[in-house]
Amino acid sequence: MTRQMAILLIAVAIFAGVAYGGYQLGFWREDFLALAAAPRFGSGADQPAARPVVVGAQRVRAEARVVPVRSVELSMPIEGVVQTVFVREGEHVVAGQLLLKLKDTRQRVLVAQAQAALNRARAALSLLEAGPRPEEVAQLEAALAAAEANYTRLAEGVTPGAIAAAEAELAQAQADYRLLTAGADPQALIEANANLELAQAQLSQASAAYNKVRGAPDVGMSAEALALQEATARYNAAKARVELLQGGARPEVAASAAAAVRVAQAKLDTLKQAQPGELAEAAAQVEQARAALELVKAGARTEELTVAQGDVDIAIAQLQDALVGIAETELRAPFDGVITALDIDQGEAVTPDLPVLQLADLSAWRIETLDLSEIDVATIHPGDTVDITFDALPALTLRGKVAHIRPVGENSNAAPISGAVSRGDTPLAEQVSGDIVYRVVIEPETHAGQLLWNMTALVDFGSRQ
Repeated sequence: MTRQMAILLIAVAIFAGVAYGGYQLGFWREDFLALAAAPRFGSGADQPAARPVVVGAQRVRAEARVVPVRSVELSMPIEGVVQTVFVREGEHVVAGQLLLKLKDTRQRVLVAQAQAALNRARAALSLLEAGPRPEEVAQLEAALAAAEANYTRLAEGVTPGAIAAAEAELAQAQADYRLLTAGADPQALIEANANLELAQAQLSQASAAYNKVRGAPDVGMSAEALALQEATARYNAAKARVELLQGGARPEVAASAAAAVRVAQAKLDTLKQAQPGELAEAAAQVEQARAALELVKAGARTEELTVAQGDVDIAIAQLQDALVGIAETELRAPFDGVITALDIDQGEAVTPDLPVLQLADLSAWRIETLDLSEIDVATIHPGDTVDITFDALPALTLRGKVAHIRPVGENSNAAPISGAVSRGDTPLAEQVSGDIVYRVVIEPETHAGQLLWNMTALVDFGSRQ
């Protein structure tokens, strides 16, 4: 055997061994192995035979991991001290269940203050909407009547001639009293009859003058009304005097005459004390009382109701904000799941947005590839059927379908993952490190209860051209 022939046989033996090992590991394509095993030299020919062109398929496999269908790390939005932890690690919880509670003394005080402010604002609005009570209207009406009566009394006191008329009434009352108590005198009776006739004539004259102006406004304050009043008084006095002289005075009549003297004196004193300034003040009091009554009857203005409603709305918003503060001291489960991690205990301080526990829905699993190169992912589509095996469970094989392919690839500079992808004759270390890689999500067709989070899986996407 020549030296060259020995070297050739050794090389063929090494190549056959490498090819067989790669075939057993799934690294070598079948068409490549067939090509390698084919005769390379013709019998008795020095030139190699032409290599046949074989277009074959390659198997795409990717390392993956088991993840829950959904998971979340939960944190508190505010800082505080843990009051109670209601769950334990590994416990199953339902959506909305209270997991953790912070101390909320300050928040409850704010809620109480906001509730009191809202109650007060609503009461003010209800008071405006209800309007005045009947008792309030009656009170203001009485005040107006009293003010008007006071004004009338003062106005009558400062009317021109009122004091003179009051003096005349007093003098007449005094004379009547003296006459009633002095006894009858013929001459006095003659004079009394004459005065009665004169009074009758004056009364007729005053009545005629009054009738001419009786339809005029404020006729009660006119000089004609005053003259008629005076004429009537004189006539009555003259008539009473004649009757007294004719029949004599009874004791009750004499007492009535004495009372008339006192009334006339009081009226005169009141008129003498009245001043123009007091009249103006009384008029102002009448207007003030009338305005107060009209204001109460009119009720609240639209602008006042709007302002009051705005105060109520502000109070409601403040109460809602205080209630949000209470809610921020509570951590509740966003969905049904299992507490997979718990990193907090009672009495510990909580930092905002720092995770305190982890919740996962373990009712279903997903398989996520660690990466797929851009060459391989181009041949994979949502809905493709795949086979899934697990390192920890050799007897378990699941069928699944590609559910989602992340549309954005990343430049992977991490260390290569052993057995991540088998593609032709490219070493694994070269085909992962630095490649553009994509993440693919697979949904198993059946649920395997023995799987655990982050178990390693191998996804076989089958042969690709």
